Amino acid sequence: MAGKQQRSVQTAERLLAAAAEQFAQQGYVRATLADISLCAGVTKGALFFHFSTKDEIAEAVQDRGRDVMENAVLQLRTDGKSHLQLAVDLTYALGRLLRENVYVRASARIARDRHPSYGTLRYCDGGAPDFYGQWLGLVGSLLDRARNAGELGRRVPPASARTPAAAAVSGLETLVWLGVSADECERWLAGLWDMTLSTLMPKNGLRAVRTTAPTPP
Repeated sequence: MAGKQQRSVQTAERLLAAAAEQFAQQGYVRATLADISLCAGVTKGALFFHFSTKDEIAEAVQDRGRDVMENAVLQLRTDGKSHLQLAVDLTYALGRLLRENVYVRASARIARDRHPSYGTLRYCDGGAPDFYGQWLGLVGSLLDRARNAGELGRRVPPASARTPAAAAVSGLETLVWLGVSADECERWLAGLWDMTLSTLMPKNGLRAVRTTAPTPP
């Protein structure tokens, strides 16, 4: 019985990995359950034993992407860092995950394909967050905290404080999708932060935030 259960778990993992690959490459609309079962090397019957619909396996892929994201947040070195510095570092973590983790790439593609009209705004509707909702919510909340903590200029309105979050999340996802190299992505991100923070932060606080990629631990 234990061996059978282990094989079942392994099959589910193969299917999940195959689904992430197919969704990342083809998108949610074009990828089919037949593509996923073929990529996983299992029968369609085995697929339906674990996932009854494409929606169900897409949700499982997004759940795995959320797990990866939460782990990345936990690994951020937070000792003594300002809210602004954490927001900057989190966007670099996002860029790395988009390049290196198929579940994160698939989550972005699923969110874009399933909700093209409001995918970037789902974090406001109270529903289960998608890729955009997760990252906009995380980076945006850090920028809100930075504003409340006085790390931004006194006259910066709440909407302006969240602007870099939308630019970083959507921009990185687009650059990775276009095949832009890691170095170019990081140069673009550093430029984005240099430009936005110079308008949002008090002049005496600019040197307190590193806008380049954090040094790996």
